Amino acid sequence: MLTPAIFVNPARPSREIYLANPSHGLPSAPVLQAMQDYLVEEAEWGGAGAFQRHEEQLAAGYDAAASLIGAQVDEVAFLESGNRALQALILSLRLQPGDHVLVDRTCWGGTLGMLADLDGVVVDVMPADAHGRADVAATRAMAHPATRCILLTWCPATCGIVNPAQEIGALAREIGATFLIDACQMLGQRPVDVRALGCHGLAASGRKWLRGPRGTALLYVSRDFQADHPAYLADQLGRPRRDARSHEQGEASYAGRLALGVAIQGALTVGVDAIAARLAALAAHLRNGLRALPGVEVVESGEDLSAIVAFHIAGLPANRALADLVQQGIRIGTMGSLYAPLDMAARGLNEVLRAAPQVYTSEQDLDALIDAVARLSVIA
Repeated sequence: MLTPAIFVNPARPSREIYLANPSHGLPSAPVLQAMQDYLVEEAEWGGAGAFQRHEEQLAAGYDAAASLIGAQVDEVAFLESGNRALQALILSLRLQPGDHVLVDRTCWGGTLGMLADLDGVVVDVMPADAHGRADVAATRAMAHPATRCILLTWCPATCGIVNPAQEIGALAREIGATFLIDACQMLGQRPVDVRALGCHGLAASGRKWLRGPRGTALLYVSRDFQADHPAYLADQLGRPRRDARSHEQGEASYAGRLALGVAIQGALTVGVDAIAARLAALAAHLRNGLRALPGVEVVESGEDLSAIVAFHIAGLPANRALADLVQQGIRIGTMGSLYAPLDMAARGLNEVLRAAPQVYTSEQDLDALIDAVARLSVIA
């Protein structure tokens, strides 16, 4: 049993069975209240007045973020999105023509586009094992003196595999490369320790597994990386700083930043280990139920799988299945090849259905989805 309920249960339970959690986790009552209260105070006191009245609470959010990932408080910042946080890291590397970057097969489409815009930078894809996970030994063979960076998607959005982040981190140290992690689908779902990972930078969305507001993200920048790579996009407030918050923009949603801090404090209060155990049990329940259905294929395989369950129904387009499930009061998601083009192409997929439990999900919710998919598979 997860406690306390105030952080486990959503502030406003969905009118549907809600399993679109990889896109947006439903916030708890303290998160919603914190954001609403701050916005009200901005309306009454103005931006500067509201900020001054909440400086201590905002600072507590950074302390909580550092505790969540095993970092120092000067190594964390709050940005506007996971993409923006990754952009801050990549641009601050100041890669030059001829520099070599390794990415995994599940790399986010937006990140691939970002790298493609860097003139003359050579990007190669790490070999994958039979499950689609980055193959550490084969990646070692691809590295050479020009390899400046390894950028790993720890847990992709399009399927449930989990890449071997700690092992890739060890490889990056071995070859002297910067190690950056896209943890948008991991942070809040499982424990994260940046020291054990050995990463120089890590980015994660606030609205997904942390259940924070949209337009928020957590950025980790190690002290070593900060010393050698000052923020590329620093504004007039960030330029004098010598910490991770040099990457922040002065014009931002402080209500969102404060509420993200509250969401992180909630995860710490409940306990990330407890959250991870609950999500693993629920995801296994869902996978087992879907795998038993004729005409339904769960697309991920392997022993270490995240709470994201990707599947498709033979003969039924994903958008049609999604619409039919909504009519039955069940909300899941769909992902197209645009989001992870390399992995989707390797799997021969154009789109997948995606469902994932959260701590507020019950086994009965999952059984309702399994039953609904069974009916759709018969129709298809």
